[in-house]
This record gives sequence, C-alpha cells and structure tokens, in this order.
Amino acid sequence: MRCGLRFGLLGAPVLYDGHAPNTPAREGIQPIPVLAPVRPIGSVKVRTLLAALLLEPGRVVPVEALKDALWGGAPPASAQASLHNHVARLRRLLDDPARLRAVPPGYLLRVGPGELDVHVFHAHVERARAAHANQDWQRVLAESASALALWRGAPLTGLPPETFGYAFTQRLTEARLLLLDWRYDAELCVGGPRLPSLIPELTALTAEHPLRESYHRQLMLALHRTGRRAESLAVHRDLRNRLLDELGVEPGPAIRAAHMEVLRLPGDLGDPGDAGPQAAPADPTGPSGPAVSSGPVDPARPVSPVGPAGFVRLGSHRGLTAHGVPGGVVMPTALAISTDLKLPYVPAQPTSSSTPRPAPAPAPAPAPRRGPSAAQTSAPPPPPTPTAPSTPTPSAASASAPPPVPRPAQLPPRPAHFTGRTAVADDLCRTLAPQGRSGAEGATGAPVVVVHGMPGVGKSALALHVAHTLRERFPDGQLYVDLHGGTADVPPLAPAQALAALLRDLGADPRSVPEQPDGAAALLRSLLAPTRTLLVLDDAEGAAQLRPLLPAGPGCAVIVTSRSPLTALDGARRFPLAPLTGGESAELLRAVSGRGGLDAGHPLVELTGRLPLALRAVAARLAARRALTPDLLAAQLAAGESRLPQLEYDDLSVRRSLAGAHDALRASARETDRDAALVLRRIGALDLPTYDAPLLARLTATDERRAGAALDRLVDVSLVEETAYGQYAPHDLVKDFARELAVAQTETEAAGQG
Repeated sequence: MRCGLRFGLLGAPVLYDGHAPNTPAREGIQPIPVLAPVRPIGSVKVRTLLAALLLEPGRVVPVEALKDALWGGAPPASAQASLHNHVARLRRLLDDPARLRAVPPGYLLRVGPGELDVHVFHAHVERARAAHANQDWQRVLAESASALALWRGAPLTGLPPETFGYAFTQRLTEARLLLLDWRYDAELCVGGPRLPSLIPELTALTAEHPLRESYHRQLMLALHRTGRRAESLAVHRDLRNRLLDELGVEPGPAIRAAHMEVLRLPGDLGDPGDAGPQAAPADPTGPSGPAVSSGPVDPARPVSPVGPAGFVRLGSHRGLTAHGVPGGVVMPTALAISTDLKLPYVPAQPTSSSTPRPAPAPAPAPAPRRGPSAAQTSAPPPPPTPTAPSTPTPSAASASAPPPVPRPAQLPPRPAHFTGRTAVADDLCRTLAPQGRSGAEGATGAPVVVVHGMPGVGKSALALHVAHTLRERFPDGQLYVDLHGGTADVPPLAPAQALAALLRDLGADPRSVPEQPDGAAALLRSLLAPTRTLLVLDDAEGAAQLRPLLPAGPGCAVIVTSRSPLTALDGARRFPLAPLTGGESAELLRAVSGRGGLDAGHPLVELTGRLPLALRAVAARLAARRALTPDLLAAQLAAGESRLPQLEYDDLSVRRSLAGAHDALRASARETDRDAALVLRRIGALDLPTYDAPLLARLTATDERRAGAALDRLVDVSLVEETAYGQYAPHDLVKDFARELAVAQTETEAAGQG
C-alpha cells in the first residue's frame, strides 16, 4: 500500500513529492503513512493560488474569487494577465499539468481521493472518534498518530487570514485539539511505561490553553498515577484560582471528579491503584455491566468502573443518559459527574413535553433506603420523580450565591407600520429557525444571516421584525447590540467593547472578563454554547468587527445588518434589500401619515425614491401638519435642487444617514475608502445617468485602477449600484447628497482662495 498524498494545507500550502510506502499493518490497525518529501512553493502568490483551489477541490473556482484571494479585493489592472502567469507556474510544479484546467468561469484543480492531507486528516479523526466511543484505546492511539503526523503547523500558514479560510483554519485547529484530548484519554487508560512521558506534553498544552479544562484533568490524573499527588493537587489549585479570578466560575464536573480521585486514599472503592474493576459491586439492573444511575450523580458516592481503570459505562434512559450522551457509551470517570453548566442567567423552563431536571441534593450522603432485600438496599437510588423539583436545604453556599440574572430580552420594540418584505422575512425565518431545529445533535453551528443594503432602506426594521417573530423560538434570551458601523459622529464599536457589553448582559462580572479579546470571545462562546439565544448585531462595519461576537452553539442564531454584504464573513447567508415597490411605498405613507388617497402613482412615491426612511420622514411631516397636503409637499420636493431638506423630521433624516456612510469612508485609514469618498463628491459635480472608472479617474486626478477600486467600494457599502460591468449608477437620493457635497467643497475652496 502506498501513500497517495499530493497536496498539503495543514501548514503552509505545499506539494508532496512522489509516493512513499506505509509502515506495515499490525493487529488489524490502519498503517501509519510515511509521508513523501515535501516540496515547498517559493512564490507567495502561487501558494495563495494553490490554497484557493484546494479549498474547493474538484470544483470550479471563479476567476474573480481567485483575484480576490491573490490581491485582497483590490486587483491591479494587470490582474488577468498575472493570474494566467501564476496558473502556468503552478502547472509546471504539478505531477500532471492536466490536473489544473481552465473551466469557465474559472479554474478547476483535480484532486483524487486521499491526495489532500485535510481529507486524510478528517478520515483519521472520524475513525478516532468512533474508536474513542467504543473504548478501543489502541485504535484511538493509532488513528491519532496517523492524523497528527500530517500536521505541519497551523493550516494556511504564511497566508493572510483575512483573505480566506478563517473558518476552515479554526475548524481544523479545534479538530486537532479534540484529537489530542482523545489520545490522552487513551494513553491514561492504556497506562504503561509511557505514562510519565505524558506529563511534559500535557504541561505544555495546559500552558498554551490555560482555560481548556480537559488537558488540566488529564495532567492531574497523569501526575497522580505516577505518584506525584501533591503536584496534581497544585494543578487543580492553580486552575481553580485562574477560573475564579478571570471568569468568576468554578471548575467543571470533570475536574471535580478528577480532584476526587486524587484525594481518594488507597484502598477506597474505585481507586485506580487498588483491586481494579473487580472492586466494584456488580449492578444487576443492566445487561452491559455496572451503570451509572440516570438521575443526578452524588459526588460523595464513587462511580463503578468497568474496563480500564478510570472509565465508566453510562446507562441509558430512552437512549440518552442524564449527561446527554448515548446510553451505554464509555466515558472517563472524570466525566461521569453531572455536567450541568452554571450559567449566569436562568435557562428556559422546560416545555410540557420535556422532563424537568431536579435540583441536586445538597446532602453529602444519600439517605438510608428501605427494602426487603440486600440487593435492593445496595442498589443506587431511583431517579427522582420529575413532577416537582426538590427544594434544596439552605446552606452557606446557597445563601451567599448572587441572585440569577434575568434572561436577556433586549430587542427594541417591534417596528410599527412594518410594510412589505413578506417573502424575504419568511426566508429569514426559515434560515434562522427551520422546522425541527432546536440546537439538537447534527446541527453544524449557529446560523448567521446578513441583511444588507443602502442607508435608510429598512435593514434594522426588517431585522427587528424577524427577531420579534422568532422570539419564542429562542427562549434563553435575545441580545441586541448597535455596532455603529455607519452612524454619523459616532465611531464604530470596537470588538472588545461589544464583547464586554454582551458578557455584562449575560451576567458576567466585568472584573472577571479576560483582558485579551480572544479570551473574552471564548468566554462568550462558552456562555452561549448550551443555550438557545438570538443575537441581533445592528449596523456592522465589517467582518473583523463581527467574528469575535459570533456564537458556536447550534441552538443560537445571529441577525446582522450592514451596508456591506460582508462577503469575508464565512458561512453567512446574505439577503440584499432593495427599496420598496410602489404599492408598498403608498401603503407605508398611508399607515404613518393617516392620509387616504395615496396610491402607487402619487408623486411622493417616486420623489422619496421608495426609500423607507424617506417615506417615513415625509409621512411624519404630513401627520404633524394637517394643512400640508400630499400634493403641496410633492411640489416642494420637486421644486428644490435637492430633496434632502424636505426629507427630515425630528430624528428621521436621510441626509444624516448618508452622511454617516460618507464620513466613515472619509475618515478611514484605507486609501481605497478615502478614494471612494472623493469619488462620491466628484459624482455630485456631474448629472449623468451612469459613471465609469475612466471618467472618474480624470475627475479625481488618479489612475483608472484606483478609480475602479473606489467605485467597487461604493458598491460594497451600497451607495452606488453596478448596473452593468464597469457602469455605476447612484440612487437618486444619493445623487442629491453627492451634489450637496460637491457644492460644499466648491464653496470651501472658493472661501480659501478669497
């Protein structure tokens, strides 16, 4: 058997040079491959091109996507020719140039089974997962070794993370950490002479991941089982102090169970150093051997190990144990304690169809049980009846515990007079909370939707309308954050500020929130993971602002509004929003103004550009002044050079909304953004139906590449629309705003010369 690897992404993108033989198979276990020599690729552009193609193996990658990967969204004028050159260089490096073919509208790289290290890695991970569930420790060790042998470093090393592959890299990194977790569980079970050598490896992992409790648990057990009990207790002490100081939480049930094992004196029931599995009494209630009761586990009562020391088999109750894992699955003893999470707010109450979880009894030992036989007396207590949770006995701990924080319900009021958008609202509801989805097994993660469009088009109103519609589907709470991505005179909210606000709203002590954004983001994901919570992140500036705020729990969902489609945000589904139709516009005017006789043909409909913000401002003026008729107001809008002065009432202002977008571009540190603000002002100097890059290059005294990139940026923030390739047209109200900017700049320049 030979290794078929050809391509590598587990590290810097590389090519494997030829084949190499595998080690011989032993004991029916998959042989570990001896990797072929690696041929590094010198050119960064060729490495980037290879990575972009390997992220879509065997599928056509469009030319535009390849340009974005190579030049970060700002390709030069010679991008097409340069791309052809990079493709030719990559073909020369391949074992078969025919692997890379031009297939309209892009290129396709043929990758066979077993030729990409990521695919081989995933196959080993899945086999290791199955072996871990079946307690086949030798198989776990072999599959883990095969998978880890492929790892040459962080995936896509040397390539800019913001270009592509963020979610891809995070997913693989997490898979590797989970694989290491399984491997050390297997090492602890197998034991033997390698046990002392685990300690330096686990020490390094706990230092690298100070909040990952599984590695601390394994280090505690490795130290304890090699006779270093005091050091094991010191690991527990340091972890507990860190969790309390940084997060304000106690260690989880797995750490508590490991701590109990370390504290247990030799000869105690279930101690790994004594008689082993035979020391535990048999449980006659289950055919597969001793089982843990499906009720809450009493930490004072030792669990009964089966198989290798330190592992128990969980009994089943309707296919699931009290720990939420399939019945009969073997888990480490340290994981067999009740896994209830101490959330800082009260989770949703169970529905009538679910079984309430009883409160754990505070007594250190179970009360004496009555029964006619010794077998009944020695059997574990039956599960508590689910009808009424028992009231815990008051204690010093419960008396000093802070009251639970109420479930967050932060949604602003449902928009009044919400009009139209029926189809897109229904589509959003289906995406965020499809029928049958409840954060259950098999879900791939929290769905994220991005509602994007020009300023004033009604993105926030639609998001809130949908959020209120789905409120009952997310009983653990609804969070709302205004990120101020395009608010005039207000800087965008930094990710650290948004994280602090969300953690505070979830009940975390501000003094316990980690200073580093990565730590704060990890804490947010931990708090949200077991919940069904809806997040509304309004007015986002960009993908970098959002990534730390996104939950990973499959029961959560996220609605994002932004002027940009945020295409760099992996895994999000995008919903572009256009102005209302004529009929919807007239309906909104009638509802807000209280005036009848307004239909789709009334001049106010087109004079407002069918923009919801403009329609609401006009309708508010009509509602406030009964003497002002719709016809008179339409005449005023048509008479002025700019309609924007008439499209303001109280805090409703089309001009202010557009100014926020322009000012954000003008103040940006990116040259393309500043060029986009300049191009918008130059558009106002001409009254043309469409504009192109050559014309605006002359008006801005720049080259066509910069002018084209600036126009593309204006498309990205929804200030202009690309009606045909290379042809750009602003919305009528955006054109009015650009005209005001041009006049103001001319007056400023004239005053300076005077």
